[in-house]
Amino acid sequence: MKKRPADDNILVIGAGAGGLSAGILLLLLGYRVTVVEKNRVSGGLMRSYVRHGIDCPVGVHYVGALGADEPLGKMFHALGISANDLFLKMGQAGVIDRYIFDDFTFDLPAGLDAYEANLRQACPGDQAALDLLMKNIRKTARAIKDPSFILNQGDPFRNIDQFRPMGELLDEIDASPRLRAILAVPCQLIGVGLTRCPVIFHHMVLAGYLLSSWRPKDGGATLADALTARFTALGGRLILGSGVRKIEVENRRVAGVLLEDGEKLTAGTVVAAIHPRVIAGLLAQNDLRQTERERIMSLRDTESVIVVHAAVGAGHHPALEHNIYRLHQDRHGLITDGFFYQIRPGDKDANLFSAITRSEYSQWDGWEETTSGRRGVAYEEKKRLVAREITERAADVFGPLKNLRVLDVFTPLTVRDYVNCPWGSCYGVMRSADQLLKIVSVGRLSVKGLFSAGQNKVAPGLLGCILGSFQVAAEIAGVPRFTELFRQAL
Repeated sequence: MKKRPADDNILVIGAGAGGLSAGILLLLLGYRVTVVEKNRVSGGLMRSYVRHGIDCPVGVHYVGALGADEPLGKMFHALGISANDLFLKMGQAGVIDRYIFDDFTFDLPAGLDAYEANLRQACPGDQAALDLLMKNIRKTARAIKDPSFILNQGDPFRNIDQFRPMGELLDEIDASPRLRAILAVPCQLIGVGLTRCPVIFHHMVLAGYLLSSWRPKDGGATLADALTARFTALGGRLILGSGVRKIEVENRRVAGVLLEDGEKLTAGTVVAAIHPRVIAGLLAQNDLRQTERERIMSLRDTESVIVVHAAVGAGHHPALEHNIYRLHQDRHGLITDGFFYQIRPGDKDANLFSAITRSEYSQWDGWEETTSGRRGVAYEEKKRLVAREITERAADVFGPLKNLRVLDVFTPLTVRDYVNCPWGSCYGVMRSADQLLKIVSVGRLSVKGLFSAGQNKVAPGLLGCILGSFQVAAEIAGVPRFTELFRQAL
């Protein structure tokens, strides 16, 4: 455990969900906190943007476990933010997600009992396998609702079998290809394939959405503003439009940061809510041990995505409360290709149609040396062609999209530039079974006073991101002090 810093001044790099929530927690613990953000607005992947009067989400399309007695709901309460003001509960009509495969459709309902019933009906030959799986998923649901899940820094699981690949478990229980295909979808939500996704992360993601699922009331701008307002109301200092050029280190201890504009900020503690590879790039070569730098640089990221936002005729395409996944699987049940769709309220004449699918970073390497807004006509033409292909393929689910008007397309390069993730991955470091030990070691660098936060700390997504902030706050303040302050709230 790292000792409490000698002074109470803390710098946080990155004003996304991880940086802002870490800042709020540290302010509540009595520290003086400054958050530095390279973009002109705070919020990171939380923040939506408006195109032609319609709010377009970026990274938060829906979340799980936000109920009052559930982990994300408890953490929002501890942060002093009302989740009910920001999110709408999904599943009121019985469906959260609809998985449309080539040869069958499966509905993910609200609640573990309904999910088990749907699974048993869809996979009648897998009853013995489902006995074991549902027992484990229910156990995980109970564990993440227990306060120890947050107060023990997100690691109440001690069974090494929980960290083996989900595909290995399904091999052992002889799961059918259909069951494998259904169970592969939660793995997609954290950017890890079924054969590499640790059992515990699969179960945590699935259990969280089954406990309760929620969609932002708008595209995410209100969520970003709420975290920002809470941080500043507590006395936090927010510096926008100022990227960090260097993390200053003296005698192997953090001394502060140097901003791109030349300003120096001093602090005995720096929390970096950014990608590990970016952290390494902000440190001088001799600040890190060579083995640490090599581990960081060898980490694999999750796949990149491309997102299309379009306006569609509201009369022909009403808003849907549930999400739709159109998925293609091989004969073994492994997902080979897929699309995530939402149709959300827009204005009186048009609703917002959103489509997300994978996109290799290498597909856009012709523009790797360019920046957003300055990539030229050829780049815009490629985006237009890809958007047309994606919207045409959506006809397989929705029929021809009526009154279609593409509002925006963002690529892995857009994500890379916006949140400084080197290869444009929305979920950062891939938390695969073969990388877990390496990721843990990277989270404990030898530079004293330097801590990591964000979705690369514990787990991806909003739940994992904020859970990582609770973990880093406990590391800085010490577990007893942290527990004393937040036990009642949690």
